[in-house]
Amino acid sequence: MSLRVALVDHASAHDRLRALAAALPGDWIVLDGLSPAEVIEQAEVGGLDAVVCGADPGPMDGATLLQRVQQVHPEALRILALPAGIDPRLGERLAAHPAVQQVLPAPYEAAAVRAAARRLLMVRSLLRDAALRAELGRVDRLPGSPATYLGLRMVMADDGADLEEAVVALKRDPALAARVLRMANSALYTRGRPINSLDQAVARLGLQTILQLVLAGEVFARLPGAEAVRAETLGLRAAQLAARIAPTPREAALAGSAAVLADLGALLPGSVLNAPPYPGELWQGAPRVALLGAGLMALWGLPVEMVEAVAYHHHPGRLPGRGLDVVGTLHLARALVGAIELDAAWVEEAGLAPRLGGWRELAASLPA
Repeated sequence: MSLRVALVDHASAHDRLRALAAALPGDWIVLDGLSPAEVIEQAEVGGLDAVVCGADPGPMDGATLLQRVQQVHPEALRILALPAGIDPRLGERLAAHPAVQQVLPAPYEAAAVRAAARRLLMVRSLLRDAALRAELGRVDRLPGSPATYLGLRMVMADDGADLEEAVVALKRDPALAARVLRMANSALYTRGRPINSLDQAVARLGLQTILQLVLAGEVFARLPGAEAVRAETLGLRAAQLAARIAPTPREAALAGSAAVLADLGALLPGSVLNAPPYPGELWQGAPRVALLGAGLMALWGLPVEMVEAVAYHHHPGRLPGRGLDVVGTLHLARALVGAIELDAAWVEEAGLAPRLGGWRELAASLPA
């Protein structure tokens, strides 16, 4: 697997990434010392497979540069390298940007970059697979993309975004706003305190929870029936638990939103959904419904880490470089609310067994 990888950071901090370059596979072509403008130029002509970018390469921050790369070459892997000692609030804001696909914390480890690249290429190959695309093509009435959710993600990525701006964006769709407010008043969120307005819902529950409610509201409103109601309820319970399990706010946000859609494939009409998965590394033994749901999410333009999590969370140990990341968090959250079987061998291998009891208690405390 030969890749062309650009490493870009501010001159004062670039030595840290240069040390990473020496540990990357020998068949990778590493473009070191490019300016942000040169990185964008290379991306425009499709000359990059991956960009590893520091937090402040100048004249723009790292998330903004990765957004520019996304705009001109969406298929490039986009990794944000966060240095030691960065202000935690700044690090969280940069990491939460929709253009950032992977976060590489200091000390920068080549193994993490190799694993991220391998996983991205596997997901990319999966979504290009002719058999999967043909099966999606045979499904009648595919739901449309969750436009309000995608718009709110961009609002939240803006440095100057605030709660009022999110409320204004949500009010543009009155039916969705009413559905979100109704869900916000369920026992899972209110804890006995009624929420009387969208402003109050956003202020009390926080933007990430509102984002998950918007996603559920947009998608499940188009999938009527008892199974859709059950999937929505189970997904929101798993999302609540994921927020408590995830190691960082970024993983919590991605795993929570993935939990909302984890059963999406099972709700698509069509007899193909009951067929077994294909063999081979690309499929990793994942249920066909999970792969189809992930394929639809990719068509919608949802973050690749959410797509990967929905596709492969049933067996997190089968993927390279797995720990308590988005896939692992989604697996635990779904297993502990009774949606899937717990992969006990992976829990042991990942060193998470001592924490399992506490997570079970959290799951049991969630309102039904």
